[in-house]
Amino acid sequence: MQPVISIKADQSQLDALANSCGVFVWDAATIVSHKGPDALDLLHRLTTKDLLSVKPGHSRRTALTSDKGRVVDVFLVANTLEPEHDLLLVSDSPNSERLISAIDYFTIIEDAELSDMSASHTRISLVGPNALKTASSVFEISVEVDISTIYSLGDDLVELISDSSRGNEWVDIIFKNENLPMILGMITAAGAAEIDSANFELFRIDNEIPGSDKEYGEHSNPIEAGLLDLIDWDKGCYVGQEVIARLDAYDKVQRNVKVLKSEMPLEEGVKLTNDGKPAGVVTSASALQTESGEFLSLALVRKAFLDSATVLDAGGIEATVR
Repeated sequence: MQPVISIKADQSQLDALANSCGVFVWDAATIVSHKGPDALDLLHRLTTKDLLSVKPGHSRRTALTSDKGRVVDVFLVANTLEPEHDLLLVSDSPNSERLISAIDYFTIIEDAELSDMSASHTRISLVGPNALKTASSVFEISVEVDISTIYSLGDDLVELISDSSRGNEWVDIIFKNENLPMILGMITAAGAAEIDSANFELFRIDNEIPGSDKEYGEHSNPIEAGLLDLIDWDKGCYVGQEVIARLDAYDKVQRNVKVLKSEMPLEEGVKLTNDGKPAGVVTSASALQTESGEFLSLALVRKAFLDSATVLDAGGIEATVR
């Protein structure tokens, strides 16, 4: 076996995310305009959250599931104040076509139109306990919890969308690609630390924030994938609602998302075992070594092995449930 070359996490970046504010530039993300008088009602009927109460200037994160109760995508719905598009849909997934096709499939007589803005627009995220304060200071507008508001940058518009669903202060900022240097400069000048993708991934894993096509996707249902807070149980029907309700009512969910600790980095997709018995699968893995000398991963772990300190085998590497 080749020796592992340890790459240490950047503690200054992690400290910014945990104690102040970090700014992360997404390489790719789904950014979709959803226009029309029926757009919000359509998404309300398709997805897991009550969206009819999302008034202009507010936002809410929701999940779209298949008729089998599996996760198609998870996305923010921003009811914008901008007249050119009624709603803005923002997903962590780089596959915008998947979300557009899934919504289009159920758009029959509704007056609603989808337009992909992913190639022309950039998404950055402010994350940390000072994220709302930083956004408010930089753009000189009040940015509060679960709102959608607009900043005018010359002739262009910048959309700010705050999201409370991930357990951290989080503000997504959407703008035309050419404005990235200016906006990033404004934010870092205000004291936010720029976060690279490796350290942002470690932060996500450490905070048990489910990732697109990792913890959630067509291989998992929203309950096991750690998206329980995105389900409004008394909302009524949505695609996959009966399956998800049965899973919950009859306690049929067999796995949950857990953090694993190991002395060597794990690989995504590796099967987990315990005494030869199937125990789950690694869904996200960081190659960065933490300050305490460990490597962290996320896994969908079977219920029998969820207890803290349970030791699992991950392809010959010992992994402990945190």
